[in-house]
Amino acid sequence: MSTSIIEEVSKLTKLEKIELARYLFDEITKEELEDDFELSAEQKADLDQAMVEIENGTADLYTGEEFSKELKEKYGITVSLP
Repeated sequence: MSTSIIEEVSKLTKLEKIELARYLFDEITKEELEDDFELSAEQKADLDQAMVEIENGTADLYTGEEFSKELKEKYGITVSLP
């Protein structure tokens, strides 16, 4: 992924990032559907519930830095997220 894309995404507001994530998920899902990918009813319900929590402000959201730290502490995985 090019650095310029990451820099541009880092300039977005939280809501714009959520909208981008939803758009990207939809795009990936479309591609995966061509490969017979399908979410279970439980997975769809989980995603729908997560979106409700995000939209009404009750979701626990993490910065890339916080998420990177948690991955390192719990799983020993080192990633660098903006």
